[in-house]
Amino acid sequence: DGPLGGLRQYPGEGLLPTSLYPAVPPCPAEAAHLAALDALEGVSVIGINVEDDAGTAQAFERGFGITYPSIDDADGRAVAALQGLVAINAVPTALILDAEGYVAARTVGRVEPSTLKALVDSAQADA
Repeated sequence: DGPLGGLRQYPGEGLLPTSLYPAVPPCPAEAAHLAALDALEGVSVIGINVEDDAGTAQAFERGFGITYPSIDDADGRAVAALQGLVAINAVPTALILDAEGYVAARTVGRVEPSTLKALVDSAQADA
């Protein structure tokens, strides 16, 4: 199934895989907003740790109260798998997947919470 095979456990949900690197200022700034989106019914956020070792990533998650699942992508396999869907050239990058698993939108850099919510709502409405 590869590193993203676990995404199949969220059938019918709007998925928001997002690449994270705590040393990049937008990532800590967006942490609480992503957690709030994950708490919504029908939305699942999945973090992809693209740079840090597992211990550093877990400390970041604890520090910001992140409870959504994260993929340790130190070997780059998860991002490589997503490259087949859409280019991921910067951190943070968020993909909004519709209920069928298609990329409905992509954001790069810091994004306002209202914008992410609107993109998720649009993806769910179009499904």
